[in-house]
Amino acid sequence: MGNSLELKEKERSHETPSEYCQRITKKRAKNFYWAIITLPKEKRQAVYSIYAVARRCDDIADSELSLDVKRSRLQAMRKNVDKLYNKTTADKLYKALLETVTKYAIPKRYFDQLITGVEMDLQHTEYQTFPDLKLYCYRVASIVGLILIEIFEYRKEIAKKYAIDLGIGMQLTNIIRDVSEDYARGRIYLPQADLQRFNCDFSQIESTGTSQNFKELMDFEAKRARNYFQSGKKLFPLLTRRTRACPAGLYGVYSNLLNQMENSGWDIWNKRASLSLAKKVSSVIGQWFVILK
Repeated sequence: MGNSLELKEKERSHETPSEYCQRITKKRAKNFYWAIITLPKEKRQAVYSIYAVARRCDDIADSELSLDVKRSRLQAMRKNVDKLYNKTTADKLYKALLETVTKYAIPKRYFDQLITGVEMDLQHTEYQTFPDLKLYCYRVASIVGLILIEIFEYRKEIAKKYAIDLGIGMQLTNIIRDVSEDYARGRIYLPQADLQRFNCDFSQIESTGTSQNFKELMDFEAKRARNYFQSGKKLFPLLTRRTRACPAGLYGVYSNLLNQMENSGWDIWNKRASLSLAKKVSSVIGQWFVILK
């Protein structure tokens, strides 16, 4: 066993920056990976580097480290991004990212905003209104979409609006899926104004099971997510036929995930909703056929 682990680590030490990012993505991107592989190799490698840096941010925020250590590590990421844009980086992750941002002229401010969004998780355990939550969704999800369409080579400026909306719809779906998990960690992302509107007390729901009020709240949040998805779908025709399958596939996966939770009667307190591998692949392929018609 020991020799096997040593051999694996030795092999990883010889990984190129691109191979490193691909391995991280394949291992961690349970929903994204099957959409990413629809891209041409060159763009696929670029997206791997974007996912890997976003994943590193999330891992810091989700870790059991103290708040001070988390802040310090996110600040270190800011400094590494600065070094990257000054072309003085050494880390494998940032070497891969350097190649991407150079080739596709990705603005540094996007990465600054992404890190700021992750830092919001260190400052807030709840959001009072939807505009408050929307800002968070924009920073942690829509910004990634804005980065990706630079790689996908969009045709019109309005594509940015649709990329933003698609990101918000996806993040809202994540928030709905993770209600129970986040609550157990002391977080409630759904706006307090919405909980009050539907008279939802999560502490009671957790102990008694899904209530009618909770179902109505989830119906409301799902409708909001779907409205953003409807706007986000307008992005696809503004991308080349070869790249539009990736965001369309993500739309298919997240839409089906939302449908699955709704069809369960929003029974998301006892188990985390997820799609089977077959369902993820069929979601991506199904959207691919739709957009290529």
